[in-house]
Amino acid sequence: MTGPVVVGIDDFEHSDQLITTAAQEARLRGTALWLAHAYHGFIPVTQGIPPDLTPETVLREAAEEQLAKAAAQVGAQYPDLHLETAAVSGPAAPALAEVADLASLLVVGGRGRGGLTGQLLGSVSLGVLGLAHCPVLVVRAAPKHPEQRVMVGVDVGDPATGPEVLAFAFEEAARRNGGLYAFYAWEDPSVLYAYGTHSFAVSHRREALKAARKDLEGILEPWKAKHPQVPVSYEALAGLPAKLLVESTELVSLVVIGGKARGNRDGMRIGSIAHTVLHHAHCPVAIVPER
Repeated sequence: MTGPVVVGIDDFEHSDQLITTAAQEARLRGTALWLAHAYHGFIPVTQGIPPDLTPETVLREAAEEQLAKAAAQVGAQYPDLHLETAAVSGPAAPALAEVADLASLLVVGGRGRGGLTGQLLGSVSLGVLGLAHCPVLVVRAAPKHPEQRVMVGVDVGDPATGPEVLAFAFEEAARRNGGLYAFYAWEDPSVLYAYGTHSFAVSHRREALKAARKDLEGILEPWKAKHPQVPVSYEALAGLPAKLLVESTELVSLVVIGGKARGNRDGMRIGSIAHTVLHHAHCPVAIVPER
């Protein structure tokens, strides 16, 4: 049986897109949706607490109120979806990771301000990635592209890795009845510094991209055989991987990248490219643990 989709809700008033995305993911999987809210902190003395209540009770009731609003919204939009709610005491990242221990997907939002491109990823989302054992879907914004196409980043330099990532990407594309776009970005700065002729650099780049495309085709072939219903396109481009990936997120509804699993007790470790994509993507980003 497929595990539930768990979504971490912070502020209901600003979680509409997050909740909608999580509900859609649960429907695509034919599984339950768990709405989770972690409460942790203190209540200012000036606010006052009735004598028959404890700070823990006040915080829990506030969390349950947020969850009730979210459940009402989902129930109105998706009456056939099985819903459960969980108000969990503790810091948000470890609390959400614990709730999602048996989940098929954990959905979190991206909050925070800064940088040249505006909204950046929040600390809770980054913290969850370091603790979760299931795929994590980070929702910063609704997709700009109407087609339900999935993009997956592939490292042709390490073709033996990433079966979890490719399996997830193909399954997501199949669920959406959309296509899959596999992408490899090649960067070879040595050409610019070790050789002086432009013609050699152009020739070297052309041959490298040709070889990369062939490798990419070989990596995808067995997965295409497993999922013949999924239209697949692929491309190898020269340039900065993070920049090219971020730009490509404007053309898809979901991007899938890998995060290295760190063991039984810890979650995932993400590299600099994945980190940049998470902060600046124009569509939801799924981070899949690679064993």
